Amino acid sequence: MKKLNTDKIATMTDDDLNSHFFKIKNLLSYKNHSRNKRDLEIELCYLQREVRVRENRRKAHDVYLRNKTLSRMSRKERV
Repeated sequence: MKKLNTDKIATMTDDDLNSHFFKIKNLLSYKNHSRNKRDLEIELCYLQREVRVRENRRKAHDVYLRNKTLSRMSRKERV
C-alpha cells in the first residue's frame, strides 16, 4: 500500500478517506505482527485527524447555516 502524505489526505474525497481509513484499520487488526505496523499506525492517525477535522467543519457549517436562517427569519418578523 502506497504511503499517503497529509496534502494528499486533505484533498481526498470523503469516500476515499473513509475507504483508506477502514482499509488500514483492518490491516492493523489482522496483521498485528506486520513489519510496517508503525507506519500503518501513523497513517491511521493522520486519517483519523482528517476525519475529525471534516466532522467538526461540517458541524460548524451546520450551526452557521442554522444561525443564518434564524437571523433571516427574525429580520422578516421585524419588517
